[in-house]
Amino acid sequence: MITFLVNKDNSEKTFECSLEDSILSLKQRIIKEFELTCEYIDIDFQLERPIRSLGKFNLESGILPRPLDNYTFDRYGLDGKEVKATFHVVEDYDHKKYTTKFKHVRSIEKKVPYELRKRVIHWLEHYEYI
Repeated sequence: MITFLVNKDNSEKTFECSLEDSILSLKQRIIKEFELTCEYIDIDFQLERPIRSLGKFNLESGILPRPLDNYTFDRYGLDGKEVKATFHVVEDYDHKKYTTKFKHVRSIEKKVPYELRKRVIHWLEHYEYI
């Protein structure tokens, strides 16, 4: 369980998040709890020192990059931590859930016929490139 202490304009609220929650879900809860009219915010973490964990994303002071919104908190080393933050209202950004870019990419074996690959390898061997 992760505890976020979010303050803005002398108002502080506490948010409890599980490791399965994402940054985007935290942002939506902040928008709802603070009764904001905007659709998107940037979270600005107020840390004394960065939170680092081997094999995980680092969490540093400042505004979290927007492409990290879809990642869940299990990708960070935040379990059991208390994190202070504030937020900035963003009016001109439309968040979209991005899908994996590589789902339409096929492997080279499916693109290049076997006979063509065989000829290219033969040519490379003939001219001593291999």
